[in-house]
Amino acid sequence: MDGPLNSGLDIGMLGGGLAGLALASLLAGRGHRVTIYERDRAGGKLRRERVGGLAFDTGPSLFTFPGVWQAFLRRLGEADPLALQPLPGGLGIHHTPFGAVPLPVPPGHPLSAAWEGYRAKVGPLAPHIVPLLTTPPRLTDPVFLRASRALFRVVGPHPTAEGWIRAQKLPPALAHAIRTHALNAGLSPADAPALYALIPALVGAEVYRPVAGMGALLDTLIEYATARGVQLREGAEVTGLKGATLTLNGGEVAQYDLLVSALDPHRLATLRGSPIVSLRSKRTVSGVAIYAALPEAAPLPATSVIPPSDFQTFRAAIRAGALPPDTLALVHADGRKLAVLLTAPATACPLGLDHPWVRAQVARVERTLGMPGRLASADDVLALTPAHYAAGGHPGGAIYGAALPFWRGGPLHPQPHRLTTRLWQVGTGVHPGGGIPAILGGAMMVDTLLAEAQKKALPVKGGPG
Repeated sequence: MDGPLNSGLDIGMLGGGLAGLALASLLAGRGHRVTIYERDRAGGKLRRERVGGLAFDTGPSLFTFPGVWQAFLRRLGEADPLALQPLPGGLGIHHTPFGAVPLPVPPGHPLSAAWEGYRAKVGPLAPHIVPLLTTPPRLTDPVFLRASRALFRVVGPHPTAEGWIRAQKLPPALAHAIRTHALNAGLSPADAPALYALIPALVGAEVYRPVAGMGALLDTLIEYATARGVQLREGAEVTGLKGATLTLNGGEVAQYDLLVSALDPHRLATLRGSPIVSLRSKRTVSGVAIYAALPEAAPLPATSVIPPSDFQTFRAAIRAGALPPDTLALVHADGRKLAVLLTAPATACPLGLDHPWVRAQVARVERTLGMPGRLASADDVLALTPAHYAAGGHPGGAIYGAALPFWRGGPLHPQPHRLTTRLWQVGTGVHPGGGIPAILGGAMMVDTLLAEAQKKALPVKGGPG
């Protein structure tokens, strides 16, 4: 039987990561009956692990562009329960080959004048960044048009991050620090859209973390979903998909009016039996995440960034599936808790703590931060490797799916949110970029598109699979 979308549909959600949970809450709030199928436990890459008696939140470690979160809450009609706290030092200390650079650069610093000039050029885009991250990219939408015009006025004739940075003639240390934030999903600044060169100025000191840790975001999204009647089925792996019918591990079959996939697009194609295109040269990065419980607090800033010395060499290694000679490393310190995140190629390698490359990169981090042997002194250490991320269905452990050329990346590219009348997609696999803003913004985009389908009363029951 055919029926309009606004009749209240039975919707199956594939994947209970942050994107799936966020969209499920929005859809259930519109009166749809939503069931989430998660092969493991809810949260995707964001989960809690205990190391040496301390609780660590894995996955996203920074909360930037909180305006996107506020827009999400307004759409749900909820107050903010997270108690976001500013992270000391903003984006952290960037240890470039030309010297250490704090971002944002504080007044009185030798680079402060150059930083303020950079901020002034990017400033006109600031009021438009939330609409840009939450509005479907369509030339018929006046909100998107205003935001995209503001972006084009800032980037001018420089479509790539590298081209824009070069045109600013910034001091080498500041330019290198800004280039680090243009490493979109492991692409070099020459491969990334110009927008990514603007991120440090747009974020500035507005870097947050919930007072109860990033896991509080997961708790909140689960609470919102279940309060709206969403059924969350953990340990329920989808093993096949035909039309709007799912086959689960154990042989169970479930049929829905509409399906939304929050899975990696490559994994979704496998479930559908679609031809698989090799992603070997197009994969984004994976990582080695090391969580250490130290015997005492480390005298480190909240965030330290150790970028590659040469971005093109780094990208060439990642593209070839090789281990870069010096990789991008992020270090987060919080009392006795220390997290070291190393960027690695998406080859599903079991890069454990005893791997020579991991040992060399850890030694580089410790040497740079003046803390030799710090990890060796830890009470307990946990390492999550590319093999861990690959187990979640990401080819080779690639965290952001397939890499796109710069002219298709970023929020300006219209993503294939609807594959068929009855199958939609959400998540960073179809919303290039990463972090909380892309996850929540992508969920809001799909919610907007589905709500418009409601108004148009598009038939979805019995539509093509």
